[in-house]
Amino acid sequence: MGYVETYVKTVLTPEHGTLTPDTPLFWSSWGKRVIGRIRAPMTGKNISRLCKVYGAKIGHPALKPHDLRHGVAMEVLGEHGNLEEVRALLGHARIDTTQAYTTIRPPQLKQAVGFYDDHAARLLTIGD
Repeated sequence: MGYVETYVKTVLTPEHGTLTPDTPLFWSSWGKRVIGRIRAPMTGKNISRLCKVYGAKIGHPALKPHDLRHGVAMEVLGEHGNLEEVRALLGHARIDTTQAYTTIRPPQLKQAVGFYDDHAARLLTIGD
C-alpha cells in the first residue's frame, strides 16, 4: 500500500468518516491562545512553511513548493516520456510552457536532487 493510501486509511477516514472528492487531503493544526487547538485544510502558506522547516532540516533552507512541483513533473516526464501528460498534471494551458521541462534530462535531475531522497529517508527512519 502506498503512503497516501495509508494516510487516508489511518488518518483521514477515522477523523472525517466517509470521504468525498471535496474532502481536503491534507490538514494543518495549530494552537491559538484564546480559541485553543484549530484544525483546518492546509493552505499554500502552510506548505511554504513546511518546505522552509523541513528544507532546513535536510540542509536546504531555500526549498520551495515550486521545487517539489518541478521535481514531480520531471519524475513523471522521466518515467512516462509524455509531455502532454506532464502538461495536464501541471495545469498548463499551452504545451510550450511545459516544454521547459525537456531541457533538463531526468537522470541529471535525479542526480542533482538525489540529496532530497537521502536526507528524507534518513529523517523518516530516525523515528522508527
